[in-house]
Amino acid sequence: MDTSKPDDADFVEPPGEVWVAETELTPGAVSLTGAIMQNVTHIAPAIAAFLFTTTIVGNAGGKAPLAYLVGFLIVLALGMCLVQLAKHFPSAGGYFTYVSNTIGPRSGWLTGWMFALYSPIVAGPILAFLGLIFEGEFQSNWDWTWFHWWMMVIVFLPIITWIGYAGISISVRTIVVVGALEFLIVLGLGLWGLFDPGPGGFTFSVFSPSYDPGNIIAGSGFLLAVVFTVQGLTGWEAAVPLAEETENPRRNVPIATMASIVIVGVMLVLVFWGQVVGWGTNDLAKLPSSEEIPALTIAHRVWGDFWVLALIAMFTSVIGASLACQNVATRMWFGMGRAGALPAAFGKVHPTRKTPTTAVTAQFIVSLALGLIVPQWIGPANAFILTVGYMLVIGVIFVYIMTNLGVILYFWRKRRDEFNWILHFVFPVGTSIVLLYSLDKSFNPLPAYPGNWAPWLVLAWFALGVVILGVLKLRGGEDWLQKAGQITSERPETVAEAAHRPGALGA
Repeated sequence: MDTSKPDDADFVEPPGEVWVAETELTPGAVSLTGAIMQNVTHIAPAIAAFLFTTTIVGNAGGKAPLAYLVGFLIVLALGMCLVQLAKHFPSAGGYFTYVSNTIGPRSGWLTGWMFALYSPIVAGPILAFLGLIFEGEFQSNWDWTWFHWWMMVIVFLPIITWIGYAGISISVRTIVVVGALEFLIVLGLGLWGLFDPGPGGFTFSVFSPSYDPGNIIAGSGFLLAVVFTVQGLTGWEAAVPLAEETENPRRNVPIATMASIVIVGVMLVLVFWGQVVGWGTNDLAKLPSSEEIPALTIAHRVWGDFWVLALIAMFTSVIGASLACQNVATRMWFGMGRAGALPAAFGKVHPTRKTPTTAVTAQFIVSLALGLIVPQWIGPANAFILTVGYMLVIGVIFVYIMTNLGVILYFWRKRRDEFNWILHFVFPVGTSIVLLYSLDKSFNPLPAYPGNWAPWLVLAWFALGVVILGVLKLRGGEDWLQKAGQITSERPETVAEAAHRPGALGA
């Protein structure tokens, strides 16, 4: 067996062998199954399937499943762009490393800075919003008045943080369990709706461009619904910052990326089809104004007393997404701290648990502020809409477009002999145009309060990042520029590591 330690972008992991990263983290702790589930839970199928049904049906009407099918195909192309870089640059730095390598270190730093508006901001607001949903359901179904939304945050955020401290193996094992439960319940409800349809019966017409029962669609509503489906599928790249902890990262991270898009994309098409049919196409005009989450209404009808399973799916989705987002955020910050782009403390790991403790602590503080202080100020629903609904969208579009630009420049400048006009130009340019279109449709005209705050808050965050870069340059604090694009070398798995290789749970 070759025992060299490759550290360049040309290395290919030999078939039949297990290679792991040379890292201060836990090498080889995440299997292919774990990497796939890291992506799946980061997408949060129950949240995508249940919380945005009224919005997507309100715009696309009965052909909401067709909108999701179109969005799924767009995201497939977007995923193909990312895996072009994932094969060459395994690193916990994720997008920071990718953009630093392909465009430049300062662009990489700004991408990492804007990434703070993506995964790091999710856990607090979604825990608070789930708490609000539970508060309403508990009161309306069981007359429980003792539960309040903030209890969800103060109970489960410390547990999620403890898992982050405890190690990546525990985190991914938990993700696999809650993610599998969520997936099965959500898919089960969608299929049940197809086999037990509401008024109007079963139909394939949801995939017809002319289908619009109830005359719901107005103007460019269908195109706007496609925009929301693309946004609803974000999260498929969450295994990227776990590359240094994944077996055969150059092979498994790209596989996990594309597999998660296909798995969740197909599932969401089926589930939206099931919700449209399960609600009843004859009554579809009433769905966008439903006071209760449509999935819960359907669950009450088709599952009776077992409707609570839909509520459990939402709970497991929020826990899984919070853990996956914590993994992504802390590894990105670890990579930036190690390179010197953030304070050095972010690049340190616990001596035995091999977790980036400073990064986990920072993530807890951010989540606590966004999960308690902001919801207390503007309300849990408004906090969710502002952060996860709008600010996240702008942040992730910036990150995706910078990565697409990096794909074009990298293969045109450094790998011209491998340049493929479809993979390295048409897909990056085409998906970037779709993302810019989605940005325009989301904020022109400005959405209602509190979404109208989002562009200005994001602009202020970006401006602060530019100022920090300027100050670093003036002070001569740019040693990190030489380390920003460094990728991690790999080595064959040791006998001891093989003996403790992840089992069926994927951790």
